[in-house]
Amino acid sequence: MDSEKNLRFGKPIPCSQVVPASADRVWQAISEPGNLENFHPFCERNPVEVWPGEGSRDKIYYYNGLVLEREFVSWMDEQGYDLMTSAEPGMQFKVAWRIIPVEDEISELEITIEQVLQGQPDKKVMQFNRLLAKYLQQVLQGFEFYMRTGERVVRNQFGAHHLFSPPVEKE
Repeated sequence: MDSEKNLRFGKPIPCSQVVPASADRVWQAISEPGNLENFHPFCERNPVEVWPGEGSRDKIYYYNGLVLEREFVSWMDEQGYDLMTSAEPGMQFKVAWRIIPVEDEISELEITIEQVLQGQPDKKVMQFNRLLAKYLQQVLQGFEFYMRTGERVVRNQFGAHHLFSPPVEKE
């Protein structure tokens, strides 16, 4: 992936969710290998190539067939991490995961996405950003559900997302 210092990023898209868990429990959940399989409603599987720490690499296989590669560029124990994702030209993002302690058994998980800009028209970027904001809300809903119940989320549990996991046809 390109060196982060040479990239031009779009407007950050932050989203956060309060969860009924200590910061330590949140860290354990997000630093576990293959963790997205527990709470990501659009992730079919999340195989790990290298884990844990800076330099970690994994992939997200979405239900629509898209595959994103993730490379962790910073790893801050008990606080979060930064990663770069890529799938194809024009589909590269910087993603920051941060844990914010609130009380003993309450924390906030914040995810911020910044798209790498590679000449896309402003209107297209704005439309895509709205879709990414909805995507983040649904992922964080899945995380809150998982932390509250200990149960894995199922596909599209909080609604489908046409970019990552279309509706499942009823039989």
